[in-house]
Amino acid sequence: MVIRSEQLLETLLDLERSRQREREIRLEAEALLEGLRGITGAHERHELFRSLLLALRTVIDFEEAFILQPADQGKLCVLVTTLDALHETVWELGPVFRRALSGRPVASFDITQVPEWKQQPPSVTHGIVSALHIGLHGGGWEAILVVTHSQPKFFGPSHVKKAMRFSPLAAQALLTLELRRAVTERDRFFQLSLDAMAIFDSNGGITQQNQSWTDTFDQEELDARQKNIFNFLHPDDGGKFRAIVEELRQQEGKSLITSRFRDKNGNHRWFSCGIALYQDELLYYIVARDITDRVLFEQQLAHQAGHDSLTGLKNRAQFMESLRHVFRKSSSGNGSFFALFFLDLNKFKEINDTLGHEIGDELLKSFANTLKEVVREGDLVARLGGDEFTIILHDVHALADVERIADRIHEKCLTPYLLKGHQVQASTSIGIALSSTYHENEEALLHAADLAMYKAKLNKKLKYFIW
Repeated sequence: MVIRSEQLLETLLDLERSRQREREIRLEAEALLEGLRGITGAHERHELFRSLLLALRTVIDFEEAFILQPADQGKLCVLVTTLDALHETVWELGPVFRRALSGRPVASFDITQVPEWKQQPPSVTHGIVSALHIGLHGGGWEAILVVTHSQPKFFGPSHVKKAMRFSPLAAQALLTLELRRAVTERDRFFQLSLDAMAIFDSNGGITQQNQSWTDTFDQEELDARQKNIFNFLHPDDGGKFRAIVEELRQQEGKSLITSRFRDKNGNHRWFSCGIALYQDELLYYIVARDITDRVLFEQQLAHQAGHDSLTGLKNRAQFMESLRHVFRKSSSGNGSFFALFFLDLNKFKEINDTLGHEIGDELLKSFANTLKEVVREGDLVARLGGDEFTIILHDVHALADVERIADRIHEKCLTPYLLKGHQVQASTSIGIALSSTYHENEEALLHAADLAMYKAKLNKKLKYFIW
């Protein structure tokens, strides 16, 4: 009966110890949870460090603390500390620190026996006897939280167990700080970027934009519904832009596109755009760089490459390309008939020599304008060089269409040109070749028109000659 009473008493004591242990664990969990709330609300390093230490003090008694973070060449530097003496100190990565970084907290009864501590001067270790080293891991980085005490052998196995339960919370604290800092840095770059940047949804509604976007496109009078990216696009570019957006919606990725956007002044400018979609957010990210000057310069170069610098007409190279195209199309039966005019100015050399090259150039420009006035929209006028000009007359349905144009050119030339105070009478010889007649290639057709022009020049009674 006595044995049973002793067993019952032992059982009751075990239950009480278990209840006490459960209570301690519950209080510890509540303290850690409260610490996590404080950590979550911290917005800068020192504020987070204070919240972290406040949470740790609820489960482990200590006096001072600091966090070490790996640096270059196997060194560790102090990230944050409660001791001024530890600022800017550099530590070696020794066996104790390696063990802590491996995930096993290390309690040191006497820091004078720890290699890493031995290397520090007395000014740093003054007043510190015991230390507990806790490894922190998360998000691809690692660190060591060190707490200290002035009493020897202060930290023991119980502290190590508590540290193991606490380290995930501490790691989360530092990870939270790093994430916040990354978000802050991203937002700063977002706002400081000289490129226009914005985020828009699947309907085109702009949900966020940086300062450059605001400065470039935003109009104060626009309401939220009007701030739709599709509303800023040039009408001719909207279809292509929408197709890219739809393509990204079907298959996540990124794409580059050049489009014209209307700026806040109502002008359309060229932008090189990078667009990306992230399916987990269902949001599109766009970075737009103004390339208007480059596009206009390229267009100018392209125009110069295909146009005569004096008259602004197509040059020989562009003319031959166009002639080759219409000849092949007509020869294949897919195109209509066309006529090729070959013209030159009679007595141009004499005018040039007597009145000067400046008047000669003015005559060439005026004659070019005459040809442009006479032909129909869609016909092509070109200057081959010197005083030689050509016309491609498209969609010829009858010979009368060709003769009508030739007669109008002749009639226009009957009126003298007034060039810088000089009245200049200039006539032209016109040779015409028809695509309906057989020619082996476009060069043969051009040669025929050239011969026809010389036929007209030799017979002054002819206004033109059709080959």
